[in-house]
Parts: sequence; structure tokens; C-alpha cells
Amino acid sequence: MPFFDLVKTDGSARRGRLATGHGEIETPCFMPVGTQGTVKGISPVELESIETQIILCNAYHLYLRPGHDLIRQAGGLHAFTGWPGPILTDSGGYQVFSLADLREIEGGGVTFRSHVDGSLHRFTPERVMEIEAALGADLVMAFDDCTRYPVEREEARRACRRTRAWAEGCKAAFESMDARWPYRQYLFGISQG
Repeated sequence: MPFFDLVKTDGSARRGRLATGHGEIETPCFMPVGTQGTVKGISPVELESIETQIILCNAYHLYLRPGHDLIRQAGGLHAFTGWPGPILTDSGGYQVFSLADLREIEGGGVTFRSHVDGSLHRFTPERVMEIEAALGADLVMAFDDCTRYPVEREEARRACRRTRAWAEGCKAAFESMDARWPYRQYLFGISQG
């Protein structure tokens, strides 16, 4: 089966199926959020019992704690969390936006202070791809510049240009990486708002 199979269309609506190394995902679908690797208050067994197809984890939060290297050494997010199905990692672009008082966007990335301990960190498209690859998610999101709403037209243009440039950097970095897992990871672009 190809990675994405278009099952049915109705006007501009479509239904499809994504094939990953950890199972198929029928789209559209509900994706529970397990920001730090766990969906709060629900075990992986319970998620399976309600036919959850995929969970979303956040690279920013997992990078800060417990750390992407520790998760990689533990066998990736699937082993670390006990979730056997597909996982998507968000790049942390929204967290960079939501923690605006702790960050500075410049050049090809973002320098920020951890909301946990105040330590200084730098995210670039290349660094984010390194982190997401180490986490081992099936689907990884490109790093993006998320804006507030409402937003002035020029600020939205700058954010779109930056998001596109970062997506290109993510794609180049992602394609140049050696495979780390016995399954394929897929990179997705994002457009917030």
C-alpha cells in the first residue's frame, strides 16, 4: 500500500488512509494529545480500546524533559511510552509562539529560555529535525513560525516567509539524515491559523 491512499471524495472533502510502520491511520481522525509522551489520565491500553489511531507528542517539551537522547536510548517514543500505534511529533513552533517572553527569533532559528529551569537553548530547522528523528515518531512536523491572532498583514507575511524557509531547511536536513529506526519516518509541513 502506498503511504497515502485516497479512499473517497465528496466535493472538496476527502477520506484517506496513511500507512506507517506502526499501523494505518484513517483520515480524517481524532488525534489525542500526549504532549510529554502520555495522554493524561488515559493508559495506552485504554486508548487502544477506544480505537485511537495515533497520538500527538511535542518535541519541544520532550526535548526539555526528559530529553530526546534519553528517549532515543530507551528505544524511541513507542518503547518509552508503551504506545504501539503511530505517533506524530509537533516541532515546537507553537510553544515558541506561546512562550514569547522567553524567546527571540533571529536568523535561521529561535533562541529561548526553558520555562522549566531558565536554561538557554537554540532551535533551528536542522536541530528540530535532529530532535524529532531521535524521538522516533512516525510523522514529524516541520518547524514553523506561529503568529498570534489577530495579526497585522506584514507580520503574517514575515511569518509565512520564515515558515517556508524553515520548512525548506527541515526538508533538506530530514532528507540528509541516516535512517535511525527500522521503519520510515515522514515529514509534514504545517501552516498555523
